Amino acid sequence: MSVTVGQAILLGTVQGLTEFLPVSSTTHLAIAQRFLPGFSQPGLLFDVVLHLGTLAAVAVFLRKRIADTLRGLVSRDEGERRAAFRLVGLLALAVVLTGLVTMPLKNLAVEGMGEFRRMGFALCGTALLLLVAQRVGTARGDGGRTVAEIRPRDAALVGACQSASAILHGLSRSGNTISMGLFTGMSRQAAAEFSFLLSIPTILAAAAVENWHAYKHHAGPLSNPGEGPAYAVGLVVSAAVGYLAVGMLLRLVVSMRLWPFVAYCAVLGLLLIAFGPRLGAAPEAALAAIRVR
Repeated sequence: MSVTVGQAILLGTVQGLTEFLPVSSTTHLAIAQRFLPGFSQPGLLFDVVLHLGTLAAVAVFLRKRIADTLRGLVSRDEGERRAAFRLVGLLALAVVLTGLVTMPLKNLAVEGMGEFRRMGFALCGTALLLLVAQRVGTARGDGGRTVAEIRPRDAALVGACQSASAILHGLSRSGNTISMGLFTGMSRQAAAEFSFLLSIPTILAAAAVENWHAYKHHAGPLSNPGEGPAYAVGLVVSAAVGYLAVGMLLRLVVSMRLWPFVAYCAVLGLLLIAFGPRLGAAPEAALAAIRVR
């Protein structure tokens, strides 16, 4: 069965919203696909298209920071060049730490994690983490280290914490990284920006690894005839919704208004704990989309 335009709109919306909001995109993709009538996994290329949409969203939103960093890498000014290489190095350190922690536990992460009930427990963990981050950020006020002042230890801790969302589906990648950034002493703005910047190499790395693995073991076509319009719609929707989600989360983090996400994750988590066994196993297609959340 080919993916329809309606399904592309729904999945693109879910992908765009939950990739950046601290609510676990894996869980929401699994729920959406579980209740889509007659849904079957589209060609592998559809996942790549949705990933490109969310990558475009964060790249456009942070275009000034990214452009300044790229210019700094080739700048004749030693201070600008040092600052740019430092930021790139911190992001690389965080991604490497994520991989070093995640890869040895990958089989453990995949095994049995298609259960909605386990995702419910992980969502409750996300709610608790956001609750603590809310208190820490509120108590600190607007102070804390800027992006330029982030230390290697801070980046390493954020990267290591990010791996938890790859090991336990239901934990939010953005929720983990922003919370750890606040815990290490980053300002609200810096914690959110570093999390968004980190999402770019993280999504690229996760998509490359998972899609290459899926390509090697994929029995069906990469795409199905006539799916072009649906793929285009999915790309545009995931990019547009993702852009709005990034802006929304940045404003809420800076103003320390994470309570809606605390309540949402707690309620959805409790519902999945209570009714998860009745839903059965999460569709494998949802879990195969992106393992890092």
